[in-house]
Amino acid sequence: MAKIAIVQDIYLEYLGVMYISAVLKKSGHAVEVFIEKTQADYVKNISRFNPDFVAFPVTTGMHEWAATTAKAIKQATRAKVIFGAYHPTFFPEIVEEPGVDIIIRGEAEAAMLELADKTDKHADLTDTLNCWFNIDGKIIRNEVRPLVENLDEMPFPDRELYGTKYAFMKRHQAHVIGGRGCPYNCSFCFNHAYRKLYAGKGRAIRLRSVENVIAEIQEARKTYELRTIYMQDDTFIFKKEWVMRFLEEYSITVRLPFVCMIRVDVADEDIIRALSNAGCNNVFFGLETGNEDLRNTLLNKKVTDEQIMKTAGLLKRYGIRFRTFNMLNLPGETIEDAYKTVEFNQRIKTDFPWCSLYYPYPGTELAEHAVKFNLVDTSIAKSTPSFFKTSVISSPHRNELVNLQKLFFYAVRFPVLFPLIKKAARIRPNIFFDWAFLISYAYSFFRSENLSMGDLLQIGSRNLKRFFFNK
Repeated sequence: MAKIAIVQDIYLEYLGVMYISAVLKKSGHAVEVFIEKTQADYVKNISRFNPDFVAFPVTTGMHEWAATTAKAIKQATRAKVIFGAYHPTFFPEIVEEPGVDIIIRGEAEAAMLELADKTDKHADLTDTLNCWFNIDGKIIRNEVRPLVENLDEMPFPDRELYGTKYAFMKRHQAHVIGGRGCPYNCSFCFNHAYRKLYAGKGRAIRLRSVENVIAEIQEARKTYELRTIYMQDDTFIFKKEWVMRFLEEYSITVRLPFVCMIRVDVADEDIIRALSNAGCNNVFFGLETGNEDLRNTLLNKKVTDEQIMKTAGLLKRYGIRFRTFNMLNLPGETIEDAYKTVEFNQRIKTDFPWCSLYYPYPGTELAEHAVKFNLVDTSIAKSTPSFFKTSVISSPHRNELVNLQKLFFYAVRFPVLFPLIKKAARIRPNIFFDWAFLISYAYSFFRSENLSMGDLLQIGSRNLKRFFFNK
């Protein structure tokens, strides 16, 4: 039996981690998650667990923290340190960091299981597909294996992983995905790079059977006192035939409120009516920017203003509230473009305006564009903990756009305040803006995802320092 410690920096259930844990436990391996307050706590408690592997799900923005923490753990234990998830997939050079032994690129379940099984057998690890190894400074690079073809063969996520150890994380919501992959090519997203990584290795877009997804939700009810479901697919509705069958079955057998992500150019009245009838009360979609030209040329979103307005109108008609995803300080964006983003959200009466500061993720086309034109402030990019904190894109309006992002919710929901907010945004960034954003973020997050005040107090208070401010 191999022992695997999973290390996180925030109190959040990662669906990918729960899938990995389920695969490992099914084969008899031991998995425990560690979310601690200090580096010393990580070292002490992980050392006590005495794992064979210490695995970090690493996203861009927390990679510096992960590298520092990994180095400390590596010095104190015999375990091999693994970095997986999006950042090492598209920035594999992180394997060269001191303290990192292995990175896993792409889908990690089979690779983690192979590493654990080989460890049990005292076999050589270095030919494991999907993995790069750092052996005393020598880097061994392996190809990715074929994608999992039949997702129904995967075990259901291990929903006991977090709740058993951290009882307060046993929320009233279950995260579920109906499939893997996204067919769209937004320049700020990694999907095009992911498909390139897996070229010739199987279908990037795969859906589970409706029956399999419903069975997972029913199984989750045995673990959670469920009040709501969050369908976390990048675009839950992209295949109309599948989603209509799912919604019909869901309305009969599950009958719980749920939330999901949509695209406005795919949503038609049939789908929106079916979502409403099945119990969907909130949806999320990317508006990104109120400048249609930026949205469709720079971001390659391929979504028009007219499509957004039409879908927003249908959602209002069928009683479904919506959260829009927006970004400020895009490469080349002006302050007038940012004002257009606020005004467009005002026009469609967005229920939960959600705004971040653009971050150039490795492997994305837009990041390459930003680097090519020397728009990335590397000193900030190296240290920023969150795309909600500050912007890494150089701009003569950066401070103003950072402040506007913090006040975005209020500008959209209370248009009468917008002239005052424009003036306030010119002030030097300070803690007032952080706290104003925190309040609006907490409200939008918990209301749009059907979470309770208890969830807010239990989860939000513990992540406050970690997520919104420098540690």
